[in-house]
Amino acid sequence: MFVRRKQNSSGTISIQVIAKVGGKYRVQKSFGSSRNEAALKVLEQKAKQWADEHEFGESLFAPESAAEYDSIMASIGQNQLRLVGPELIYGRLFDKIGFNSVQTSNNDIFKSLVVTRLYRPGSKLKTLRYMAYFMNKYYDEDKIYRYLDELCWRPESKCEPDRYDVKHDVEQITYNQTRKVLGGTISVVFYDTTTMYFESREDDVRIPGWSKDGKNANPQVVLGLLVGSGGNPIGYEIHPGNTYEGHTMLPIIRKLQERFNFPKPIVVADAGLLSNENIRDLEEGGYEYILGARIRSQKEQFKERIISLNLSNGESTSIELTNGRRMVVTMSAARAKKNEEDRKRGLKRLEKRFKTDKITKDKLNNRGYNRFLTMEGDAFIKIDYDKVAKDKLLDGYKGYTTNSSLSDDKVIEEYGYLFMIERAFRFCKTDLDIRPMYHRLFNRIEAHVCICFVAYTIMLELERLLKAAKSGISLDRACFLAEKIYQIDYINPYDNKQKSVLLHTNEEPEVAELLDIISKNC
Repeated sequence: MFVRRKQNSSGTISIQVIAKVGGKYRVQKSFGSSRNEAALKVLEQKAKQWADEHEFGESLFAPESAAEYDSIMASIGQNQLRLVGPELIYGRLFDKIGFNSVQTSNNDIFKSLVVTRLYRPGSKLKTLRYMAYFMNKYYDEDKIYRYLDELCWRPESKCEPDRYDVKHDVEQITYNQTRKVLGGTISVVFYDTTTMYFESREDDVRIPGWSKDGKNANPQVVLGLLVGSGGNPIGYEIHPGNTYEGHTMLPIIRKLQERFNFPKPIVVADAGLLSNENIRDLEEGGYEYILGARIRSQKEQFKERIISLNLSNGESTSIELTNGRRMVVTMSAARAKKNEEDRKRGLKRLEKRFKTDKITKDKLNNRGYNRFLTMEGDAFIKIDYDKVAKDKLLDGYKGYTTNSSLSDDKVIEEYGYLFMIERAFRFCKTDLDIRPMYHRLFNRIEAHVCICFVAYTIMLELERLLKAAKSGISLDRACFLAEKIYQIDYINPYDNKQKSVLLHTNEEPEVAELLDIISKNC
């Protein structure tokens, strides 16, 4: 028997065991295929082992060391079995990016909190249990909470202004990482906000407000996130729960841009941040910008002008505004279809309310599909279907307000990348369980967000490395594989030395490929 590599038409290489049977060479067993050299070597090792075992049939006698082997295996306890995948993947990326240089009293705790957040997000008490059960790391609860107090100490709100501020260091590291990934230049930044609610009482920071999670009755804080192209993070700020999101944008941009001393970037933000005050502040600060525009909220004369453009699917143009501004307008058939479907659902709900509720004057506003309501006489409120017909004429149109010198197509392209920051929020809320939060003290809230911010940076870097290696392993798959890598620690009875070995898994070729990608870049 011998092991061979077989080139497939798909570009992969199969590992097979070949034997001569009846004068012809035949495949005895196939062990899988891969493009990755590390994965292929694992498959070859398994194939050679199988070939050796089957070369002369099954052995009639057990090996002399069988009893010793059984003894070793029987002596292995739970504390000798460790989940090491998260540390081998996330932990090495933590070090590679530079977060191991953050100056804290115990950086191992910082690293453990971040790594655990990536594979077992939950409350700090759950985190402690996971650390103990899966990683054989044991920390006292009080020690963890004291560490959180240290992790994001805010000097401007404390009596010890000279105390070290970890958040400042973390943002410096993420900025360096983002600049490196983007080739040394950050020319465009993206800004957006989200809300995070609490399962606890309100105070000066945790205040009820309009919630993007639909938790308007819960105390919350507003999180503002600034990222570069590709969603690569730069910095963040936390604001009281009733803060208007439009007032949060320019301060964080100006602060981080001045701190890191990079040229004033083009600022990209959605329509919720478009206000005359924000536009004026950006222009007075010397910033170029691309802001989403709510076309349906424009004056009637301007809406008629947009309709008169009569754009076809994929076409775009720009309308000159005042003070060097212009609005880039584009048409999308897919967006038009969605607009129509949304309006039908909204009208259906509105018509249902007319049958079941009394519609009062306070509903005469421009919120959602209430904009279709009108008053007839002094008391009678009805749905104005003429307004509905006019609204339909704007289906598919999208506007972007800008003062930049970029081409219309480039404006549309850059704004399209804003979805990356929405993806960042979605990832933090779903994969990292950033909310709800249970902390009471503001610096612990800061610490919680800081841990999630670092975790997001690591996950983004993992995704980048997988794409750079042209691996068939997706980000979700890599996270799944990380939880499959276990290690056994044991004492070899022959030399009395401690040994460690990774457990074999059904996903071993993929695991080998993943570890190979990490080792080559870390």
